[in-house]
Parts: sequence; C-alpha cells; structure tokens
Amino acid sequence: MLLCSKPSHHNEMFHFPKKLICIFSTLFFILFLYILFNGDDIIEDQDSEYLYRVPYPIMRNSNNESWIKSENIAIVIVLAEGVKREYYKIAINSVECYAKAHGYQFILTHDNVWGCDYLKDKFFRRHCVISKILPKYEAVLHLDADIGVVNQKRKLQEYMNPQFDLIFHDRHFSPEIGMASYIVRNTQYGLDLITEFSNYEKKLPEGSFHGTDNGAIHMFLAEKLFPHNLIELELCRRAWRNSQNVADQFAYTSCIRSLFGANTDFGKVRILRKQGTGYVRDDWLTSGIWSLDRDFMLHGLKTDHLKKVPYGPLRVSPMSQTSWYSPFEGDFDMERCVLGNTTWNHNPRLIGTREDVECGLRMHEMKIAVKKVKYMSRLYSLLSNCYFWRLFQSHFWFIFYY
Repeated sequence: MLLCSKPSHHNEMFHFPKKLICIFSTLFFILFLYILFNGDDIIEDQDSEYLYRVPYPIMRNSNNESWIKSENIAIVIVLAEGVKREYYKIAINSVECYAKAHGYQFILTHDNVWGCDYLKDKFFRRHCVISKILPKYEAVLHLDADIGVVNQKRKLQEYMNPQFDLIFHDRHFSPEIGMASYIVRNTQYGLDLITEFSNYEKKLPEGSFHGTDNGAIHMFLAEKLFPHNLIELELCRRAWRNSQNVADQFAYTSCIRSLFGANTDFGKVRILRKQGTGYVRDDWLTSGIWSLDRDFMLHGLKTDHLKKVPYGPLRVSPMSQTSWYSPFEGDFDMERCVLGNTTWNHNPRLIGTREDVECGLRMHEMKIAVKKVKYMSRLYSLLSNCYFWRLFQSHFWFIFYY
C-alpha cells in the first residue's frame, strides 16, 4: 500500500536516538569513503597514462569553407543593461578585429533594446535577442562577452555544416552543454528552437539551483530530441527540481547526458565534443597556453581577472578559474583591423605545442570522467529528496564537486 498509519508518539521517541546514530554514522562513513577513494588513484594509474597522448579528432569541414559567404554570418555579443565594453575589452576587441579581418558582421548590443524585457533572466534575454537578429543573416555565432579569438586564421565555416541548424559545444570541465556560445542557422527549425528556448525561463523549477540557461538547455533539448523517453525525462526533471548546489546541478546534467549517449549528431542539432572538435574552451584549463594547431577561441577573459604572465617556465595545467593571462602583446590597434589583415601580436610564451596542450586537456578530462561517476551516484538521493541526506549535501556539496 502507498499509505501507512502514523506511528505513535511513544514509538517516535523510542526510535529517534537510533535514527540519530544512524545518520551520524552514515555521514562519517561517507567522509571516510571520500578520503579513501577520491579518484586520484584512477587518474594516476599507469594503465591509463596512454590516454593522455591520444590526439583529439578533428571535425572541421575544410571542404565547406565557402558554402556560406562571410558577409552573411553575424558574430553577436549581447551585454546586459548597464554593462560596459571596457569590462571585456581585450576579448571584445579580439572578436571585432577578427570579424573585420574575415568579413563577418560584428554586432555588440545590449539586451534592453530588442523587446526582450519581458524576460526576467538576463541569460534568457540574450537568446531572445539572438532570435531577433537571426532573420537578417544566414547564420549567427552567439558569444559571451568574455570569449576572445586567439587563432585569427581559423574560419567559422570550418565548424559549420549545412546538415545542422544548431551547433553547440561541450564544456571541458563539466558534464554540460555550454551556452556561452553556439552557432544557429537562419532556418525555420533554427529560428523556432532559439525563440522557444528563450521563453523556457517560465519552466525553470522554483526553489531549485537550476543553473538558468545552462541547466535549462539540457532538459529543453532532451524534450525535443527524445520526446518518447518519458520515464527518463521525468526522473531527470525531478533531479533538476530538487537540485540545491553545483554538484546537484552536475548530477542532473549527467542524467540528461546519459540519454544523449556518445553521439554528437541529433537530426539538425550537433554537439561538438570537448577540445579538438569544438571551437571554444576555457582559458584556465591550460594556464593560458594554447595551440595554433588546435585552438580557436578562449573563454573567461574578464578584464578584472587579468594577471601578469609570471616569470619562469609555464606548465600546461589548470589554474584558478578567476585568473588568466593575455595571449596578446599590447592592445589592439582597431584601425589596423581591416579585411585580410590577420597579422596579430601574440605572446610567444603562451603558445604551446598541440601535443602538450592536448595532453593537459586529456588529463583534466579524465578527472571529469571520474567526477561524472560521482555525480551519477547522487541521483538517487536527488530523486528521493531525503531530508537528512539533502541537509548533509547542502552543507558538504563540495565533497562531491571537487
């Protein structure tokens, strides 16, 4: 039976100490397991070392670089109301200079001039703005303002394909689809999907750590691509609804990504996997070191987080997520940013080999793979939403995140 009678007051008092002992015993046991099995033994295992030297596959479309003219592609950066360009000066200058060098349309705008003010969340407003701009071009590249171009010789068309109307990318340090950037073509399917997603704000679960658009895109795409997987969708939705912290959020996105499997292509939607197939990654993953053979754009270039490049040798390893080194020497001379001029002044100390950069990224990817197993192990507690377990997670979520 689903219903049961309420226990007597006498029984509650009798069992309470045992419950309390059980709860604290469980907490200490979990802490013990974390210390004993924190994943480092898996990452540092010699049998896995060969994985760090496996090159990333290339998915560029070198034969399709001219299938869409550059002047019909817009690179769009949407700032929230009141945010100034100076806060992202280096990143935005690099994007504008790149656009002018290749003949792309560059649009820097604010989110309060496009009739999208009915949306409360600034992250959903920017997708609304994209849906307003898209009909004027054949394709739009949406970029967060803190994404900069480092490899100015790459072409956007290399990452596009007439088969796909929307191209997303995986984040390298989490089991998420990144919403800092995507490419959308001006087709009915592409326009409808972005327009509908911009209004998905009203479906965010109340009282949840939902992750705004980054969390919502997973459920939104799953509903579109796997409409008949009702049970799996409902279970993941329940995990999303009960999410209270970053680790819960990653458990929810891992739940959704299990539906996607190892595929990258889903009808008219493509999800570029990790570095090597995607066109953007986070700068801090390799301490600012990038490869001319592999990299194109770097994410996380906020002006107030800029640090001076330290003296001495630099290692291709993760640094603080709130620090970065400028890949350029000096400021951009915007008057020299003209069609055909792809001669930029890079800091040579931050240019590494393809092998070293990919090795560093693979090692970090292994850590994320281990963490993903941890995130998946949280799903049952998210679905059951046990009070004591949720209380523990709310205060000690970092155990599962780091």
